[in-house]
Amino acid sequence: MASKRATAGNGHRQAANRRGEKVSALAPIAPRMLAETVVEAIVEAAAKGHFLPGDRIVEADVARQLNVSRVPVREALRLLESQGIVENIPYRGMRLMSITPESMKSLRKVRLVLELLAGEELQAMVRTDPQILEPLSRCVDDLRAAARANDTLKVALLDIDFHRIMCELTGNSALMRAWEPLARQLTIVIGLSTYLQESLKTIVKEHVDLIEVLRNGDGEQLRAIMEEHILEVPDAVNYELLRAQRPDRPGSQAGATQRA
Repeated sequence: MASKRATAGNGHRQAANRRGEKVSALAPIAPRMLAETVVEAIVEAAAKGHFLPGDRIVEADVARQLNVSRVPVREALRLLESQGIVENIPYRGMRLMSITPESMKSLRKVRLVLELLAGEELQAMVRTDPQILEPLSRCVDDLRAAARANDTLKVALLDIDFHRIMCELTGNSALMRAWEPLARQLTIVIGLSTYLQESLKTIVKEHVDLIEVLRNGDGEQLRAIMEEHILEVPDAVNYELLRAQRPDRPGSQAGATQRA
């Protein structure tokens, strides 16, 4: 039966070609692929401060802004909920995750363990393969250019990319599976904190120094720089300042309603 359908399908395409009709070489976009695109759009908006922790994310408004149906938006919100990025609060709707000092400490502790493991493996690998850190150096070059352009979102995304590359270069798939679910939360947190940075040059220098320790430092130096880089950052972001500076946007409910 399947072979008959395949033969019929080939016949239709051949007939279309004979009639001079154009046959599409692209398959329709699967709903799940569209949902992933919506996920990235929501995360980017949150990293830019268009959505802030506790803001209500309205499915219909997001669908209208992205010019998609509500189905992929609903799927995207379910995925984000499974990753802890949005919370479905009874009688209050879907809201961006809360960011508290306690939640940030927990996130940073897990991140430190994973990235310290990546750093230790890279320090061992660089002894036999001095070029292994080149992708990190290229990422820092892009980071430096974004900082010069004062592009805070790009700096935040490249910051995350740097640490993703660190983990990827180890070839440790278990490490990547553990680290990747943290990436979207980190994108939002780092995006918001980067937006309020007085100087983006500091972020660039931190990553330059980290490469140097990966290349020439020892385990003790690695732990010290990783703890400083990951743990010794403020627990709080000035959300009221962000709220005052961000433009109004129809994708979430602002003001008293959004905080209700």
